[in-house]
Amino acid sequence: MARLSAVQRKYLVDATRRYHASLPGSAAEEHLATRGLTAPSVVEKVDRFRLGYVDDPLPGHEQYRGMLAIPYLRLSPGREWSVVSLRFRCIDPDCGHEYHGKYNTIAGDRPRLYNTIEIIRNDDVIAVVEGEIDAVTSSICGVPAIGVPGADAWRPVFREALLGFETVYIIAEGDEAGLRFANTVAADLPNGRIVRLDDGHDVNSTVVDQGANAYKRRIAI
Repeated sequence: MARLSAVQRKYLVDATRRYHASLPGSAAEEHLATRGLTAPSVVEKVDRFRLGYVDDPLPGHEQYRGMLAIPYLRLSPGREWSVVSLRFRCIDPDCGHEYHGKYNTIAGDRPRLYNTIEIIRNDDVIAVVEGEIDAVTSSICGVPAIGVPGADAWRPVFREALLGFETVYIIAEGDEAGLRFANTVAADLPNGRIVRLDDGHDVNSTVVDQGANAYKRRIAI
């Protein structure tokens, strides 16, 4: 995919700012509360991810109205934040996802790693998880994590950024798809170590139900 133009970069930054400003008091904030991500003890840590709510969509984003906005932030060589992509999660509990998926990627975009700032900040250990919310949850718990946007979204090219780590913890959600995802990632990472969660659980539900320390104990951090 071609490098983003200056106009495209500005559009994504403007969208991120608008949707993040709409988050307080929104349905998206209520959704994040059910995931344990609006508690006073973590809200400042979560804020850096610039999650948002599509209340007043920019042109081209009308189909995402009412959804949680998840920006893919990057730190540019000039040390300025930029946005390379946006994904959107449907948070309507009554939606059957007949006309869109639970998670929605802008047409023509490619799979990317989420929360890559953790690759820059850490050089010892890092976790690879499935999904953006799990990456947020893991990182604010003290286990730096990058997210892969779906069980089938891993690409071999992603391995290059992770080979310098002593250990890459590959978190397997507690179902067949989760283990398949973990095995796919592990096949590309000689420094990978699979950590399997309880049946039916992902990182976020593990932390919500059992606490951050229970999650960290599984990884021995």
